[in-house]
Amino acid sequence: METDQINNLIPFLKEKGLRITPQRIQILTSILRFDGHPTAEDIQKEIPIISLATIYNNLKLFVKLGIIEELPYGNGISRYEFFQSKHYHVICESCGKIADLNFPPLTEVEEIASKLTGFTIKKHRMEVYGLCNQCK
Repeated sequence: METDQINNLIPFLKEKGLRITPQRIQILTSILRFDGHPTAEDIQKEIPIISLATIYNNLKLFVKLGIIEELPYGNGISRYEFFQSKHYHVICESCGKIADLNFPPLTEVEEIASKLTGFTIKKHRMEVYGLCNQCK
């Protein structure tokens, strides 16, 4: 399954003018394998032969291309996930663990925000904070 997802990304990466390097494939594969939302450090633990700087540089590039999403929550350390359908996150205030919350999009909030402020709303983000089962 992971291989299929990575193979589907290769033409897109080539179209954007990127070289398909073993490091890029390993980083993308690591994100797919990770149970949850890995940090750059988590990815580096899984593939220690790749420098942390290389991992960060590629993560920034993948975010810019819209392949993955950066989740800058908690203690200043970003976590990453593959771009998916719109969903929200529940975040542990103690350990920083992030769980996905699949909930219908709050389009009404966007409409009200637009009416009240005059802004053209492009997107929104909702975070719910609490303590995970391990930190209770």
